[in-house]
Amino acid sequence: MGITKPTKKEKGIAIGVGIAFMVLALIPQMITQEIPTIIVLLKYGVANLIPVMTKFELTNPIIWSLFVGGTAAVYQESMKYFSVNTQNKYLTIWIGLGFALVDLAVLYFQGLPLLVRAFSLIPLILITLNTLSSLLFHPGTALMLKYGRTVGKGVYFLLFTILLHGIEDGGLVFTDIFVIHNPGLYLEAIAVFWGITISISIASIIMGLSFRSRLYEMSGDENTI
Repeated sequence: MGITKPTKKEKGIAIGVGIAFMVLALIPQMITQEIPTIIVLLKYGVANLIPVMTKFELTNPIIWSLFVGGTAAVYQESMKYFSVNTQNKYLTIWIGLGFALVDLAVLYFQGLPLLVRAFSLIPLILITLNTLSSLLFHPGTALMLKYGRTVGKGVYFLLFTILLHGIEDGGLVFTDIFVIHNPGLYLEAIAVFWGITISISIASIIMGLSFRSRLYEMSGDENTI
Protein backbone atom coordinates (compact mmCIF):
# COMPACT_ATOMS: atom_id res chain seq x y z
CA MET A 1 0.00 0.00 0.00
CA GLY A 2 1.47 3.40 -0.98
CA ILE A 3 2.07 6.14 1.54
CA THR A 4 0.00 9.28 1.09
CA LYS A 5 2.41 12.20 1.29
CA PRO A 6 0.85 15.24 2.97
CA THR A 7 0.96 18.57 1.20
CA LYS A 8 2.60 21.64 2.72
CA LYS A 9 -0.84 23.04 3.45
CA GLU A 10 -1.89 19.86 5.27
CA LYS A 11 1.32 19.88 7.29
CA GLY A 12 0.74 23.51 8.22
CA ILE A 13 -2.81 22.78 9.33
CA ALA A 14 -1.61 19.82 11.42
CA ILE A 15 1.05 21.97 13.09
CA GLY A 16 -1.65 24.55 13.80
CA VAL A 17 -3.81 21.85 15.36
CA GLY A 18 -0.93 20.87 17.62
CA ILE A 19 -0.33 24.49 18.61
CA ALA A 20 -4.03 25.02 19.38
CA PHE A 21 -4.33 21.89 21.51
CA MET A 22 -1.10 22.67 23.38
CA VAL A 23 -2.43 26.14 24.23
CA LEU A 24 -5.68 24.52 25.38
CA ALA A 25 -3.60 22.26 27.61
CA LEU A 26 -1.51 25.07 29.09
CA ILE A 27 -4.51 27.13 30.22
CA PRO A 28 -5.98 24.59 32.70
CA GLN A 29 -2.45 23.43 33.56
CA MET A 30 -1.42 26.90 34.70
CA ILE A 31 -4.69 27.42 36.56
CA THR A 32 -4.33 24.09 38.38
CA GLN A 33 -0.70 24.77 39.29
CA GLU A 34 -1.72 28.10 40.83
CA ILE A 35 -4.26 26.50 43.19
CA PRO A 36 -1.73 25.95 46.04
CA THR A 37 -0.64 29.58 45.73
CA ILE A 38 -4.24 30.77 45.91
CA ILE A 39 -4.90 28.60 48.98
CA VAL A 40 -1.80 29.93 50.76
CA LEU A 41 -2.69 33.49 49.76
CA LEU A 42 -6.19 33.19 51.22
CA LYS A 43 -4.95 31.49 54.39
CA TYR A 44 -1.79 33.44 55.18
CA GLY A 45 -2.09 36.69 53.24
CA VAL A 46 0.13 38.41 50.71
CA ALA A 47 2.93 39.16 53.16
CA ASN A 48 3.48 35.48 53.96
CA LEU A 49 2.86 34.05 50.50
CA ILE A 50 6.46 33.69 49.31
CA PRO A 51 7.91 32.41 52.62
CA VAL A 52 5.15 29.79 53.09
CA MET A 53 5.26 28.58 49.47
CA THR A 54 9.05 28.46 49.46
CA LYS A 55 9.14 26.50 52.71
CA PHE A 56 6.56 24.00 51.44
CA GLU A 57 8.36 23.44 48.14
CA LEU A 58 11.77 23.04 49.77
CA THR A 59 10.55 20.69 52.50
CA ASN A 60 8.31 18.61 50.22
CA PRO A 61 10.32 18.21 47.01
CA ILE A 62 8.77 14.89 45.98
CA ILE A 63 5.18 16.02 46.55
CA TRP A 64 5.78 19.30 44.76
CA SER A 65 7.57 17.61 41.86
CA LEU A 66 4.75 15.09 41.45
CA PHE A 67 2.16 17.87 41.52
CA VAL A 68 3.84 20.19 39.02
CA GLY A 69 5.12 17.44 36.75
CA GLY A 70 1.93 15.43 37.02
CA THR A 71 -0.40 18.28 36.10
CA ALA A 72 1.73 19.21 33.09
CA ALA A 73 1.86 15.61 31.95
CA VAL A 74 -1.85 14.91 32.39
CA TYR A 75 -3.10 18.05 30.65
CA GLN A 76 -0.62 18.06 27.78
CA GLU A 77 -0.75 14.35 26.99
CA SER A 78 -4.55 14.26 27.33
CA MET A 79 -4.89 17.10 24.84
CA LYS A 80 -2.38 15.37 22.58
CA TYR A 81 -4.48 12.20 22.86
CA PHE A 82 -7.49 14.06 21.44
CA SER A 83 -5.51 16.12 18.93
CA VAL A 84 -4.06 13.13 17.07
CA ASN A 85 -7.59 12.02 16.27
CA THR A 86 -8.32 15.20 14.31
CA GLN A 87 -6.00 14.38 11.40
CA ASN A 88 -5.05 11.30 9.43
CA LYS A 89 -2.09 9.13 10.43
CA TYR A 90 0.27 10.74 7.94
CA LEU A 91 -0.05 14.08 9.76
CA THR A 92 0.41 12.88 13.35
CA ILE A 93 4.09 13.78 13.59
CA TRP A 94 3.29 17.34 12.50
CA ILE A 95 0.69 17.66 15.25
CA GLY A 96 3.40 16.64 17.71
CA LEU A 97 5.66 19.29 16.21
CA GLY A 98 2.98 21.88 16.94
CA PHE A 99 3.04 20.87 20.61
CA ALA A 100 6.83 21.19 20.59
CA LEU A 101 6.75 24.65 19.03
CA VAL A 102 4.55 26.04 21.81
CA ASP A 103 6.81 24.37 24.37
CA LEU A 104 9.83 26.06 22.78
CA ALA A 105 8.07 29.42 22.51
CA VAL A 106 7.53 29.40 26.28
CA LEU A 107 11.13 28.31 26.85
CA TYR A 108 12.61 31.02 24.64
CA PHE A 109 10.33 33.70 26.07
CA GLN A 110 11.60 32.87 29.55
CA GLY A 111 15.21 32.00 28.82
CA LEU A 112 16.51 34.07 25.92
CA PRO A 113 16.24 37.51 27.60
CA LEU A 114 18.34 36.24 30.51
CA LEU A 115 20.85 34.72 28.11
CA VAL A 116 21.16 37.96 26.16
CA ARG A 117 21.68 40.06 29.31
CA ALA A 118 24.29 37.72 30.80
CA PHE A 119 25.62 35.28 28.25
CA SER A 120 27.22 32.12 29.58
CA LEU A 121 27.81 28.64 28.23
CA ILE A 122 25.70 26.63 30.70
CA PRO A 123 22.36 28.42 30.02
CA LEU A 124 23.03 28.10 26.28
CA ILE A 125 23.63 24.36 26.68
CA LEU A 126 20.45 23.99 28.76
CA ILE A 127 18.33 25.84 26.17
CA THR A 128 19.82 23.64 23.44
CA LEU A 129 19.04 20.47 25.41
CA ASN A 130 15.50 21.72 26.07
CA THR A 131 15.03 22.35 22.37
CA LEU A 132 16.30 18.92 21.39
CA SER A 133 14.21 17.19 24.05
CA SER A 134 10.97 18.90 23.04
CA LEU A 135 11.47 18.32 19.31
CA LEU A 136 12.00 14.61 19.95
CA PHE A 137 9.51 13.98 22.76
CA HIS A 138 6.29 15.58 21.50
CA PRO A 139 6.29 14.14 17.95
CA GLY A 140 7.31 10.75 19.38
CA THR A 141 4.52 10.59 21.93
CA ALA A 142 2.00 11.89 19.40
CA LEU A 143 2.84 8.93 17.17
CA MET A 144 2.52 6.55 20.11
CA LEU A 145 -0.91 7.92 20.96
CA LYS A 146 -2.11 7.74 17.36
CA TYR A 147 -1.04 4.12 17.14
CA GLY A 148 -2.60 3.31 20.51
CA ARG A 149 -5.93 4.82 19.52
CA THR A 150 -5.88 3.07 16.16
CA VAL A 151 -5.38 -0.39 17.69
CA GLY A 152 -7.93 0.22 20.44
CA LYS A 153 -5.43 0.60 23.30
CA GLY A 154 -5.33 4.38 23.47
CA VAL A 155 -5.83 4.64 27.24
CA TYR A 156 -2.83 2.42 27.93
CA PHE A 157 -0.64 4.45 25.61
CA LEU A 158 -1.96 7.65 27.19
CA LEU A 159 -0.98 6.46 30.67
CA PHE A 160 2.45 5.54 29.34
CA THR A 161 3.06 8.94 27.75
CA ILE A 162 1.81 10.67 30.92
CA LEU A 163 4.37 8.67 32.88
CA LEU A 164 7.19 9.63 30.51
CA HIS A 165 6.15 13.28 30.49
CA GLY A 166 5.78 13.32 34.27
CA ILE A 167 9.29 11.95 34.76
CA GLU A 168 10.72 14.73 32.60
CA ASP A 169 8.77 17.67 34.05
CA GLY A 170 8.69 16.38 37.61
CA GLY A 171 12.37 15.55 37.40
CA LEU A 172 13.13 19.14 36.42
CA VAL A 173 11.31 20.48 39.48
CA PHE A 174 13.01 17.97 41.78
CA THR A 175 16.43 18.81 40.32
CA ASP A 176 15.86 22.54 40.86
CA ILE A 177 15.00 21.95 44.52
CA PHE A 178 17.89 19.51 44.97
CA VAL A 179 20.32 22.11 43.64
CA ILE A 180 19.00 24.71 46.09
CA HIS A 181 19.74 22.30 48.94
CA ASN A 182 23.04 21.14 47.40
CA PRO A 183 24.54 24.01 45.35
CA GLY A 184 27.91 22.26 45.25
CA LEU A 185 26.37 19.42 43.23
CA TYR A 186 24.84 21.66 40.56
CA LEU A 187 26.73 20.26 37.58
CA GLU A 188 26.29 16.66 38.72
CA ALA A 189 22.54 17.14 39.28
CA ILE A 190 21.82 18.72 35.91
CA ALA A 191 24.02 16.12 34.18
CA VAL A 192 21.94 13.30 35.71
CA PHE A 193 18.65 15.02 34.95
CA TRP A 194 19.49 15.79 31.33
CA GLY A 195 20.97 12.35 30.81
CA ILE A 196 17.65 10.83 31.84
CA THR A 197 15.54 13.39 29.96
CA ILE A 198 17.38 13.16 26.65
CA SER A 199 17.34 9.36 26.92
CA ILE A 200 13.54 9.42 27.40
CA SER A 201 13.11 11.83 24.49
CA ILE A 202 15.27 9.76 22.15
CA ALA A 203 13.44 6.59 23.21
CA SER A 204 10.11 8.37 22.59
CA ILE A 205 10.90 9.32 19.00
CA ILE A 206 12.38 5.88 18.27
CA MET A 207 9.26 4.16 19.61
CA GLY A 208 7.04 6.69 17.87
CA LEU A 209 8.68 6.13 14.50
CA SER A 210 8.43 2.37 15.00
CA PHE A 211 4.71 2.67 15.67
CA ARG A 212 4.37 4.99 12.68
CA SER A 213 5.76 2.26 10.45
CA ARG A 214 3.12 -0.11 11.78
CA LEU A 215 0.43 2.52 11.25
CA TYR A 216 1.43 3.01 7.64
CA GLU A 217 1.16 -0.73 7.06
CA MET A 218 -2.45 -0.74 8.30
CA SER A 219 -5.30 -0.19 5.90
CA GLY A 220 -7.44 1.68 8.44
CA ASP A 221 -7.00 5.00 10.20
CA GLU A 222 -8.54 6.02 13.49
CA ASN A 223 -9.71 9.49 12.55
CA THR A 224 -13.25 10.21 13.71
CA ILE A 225 -13.44 13.83 14.88
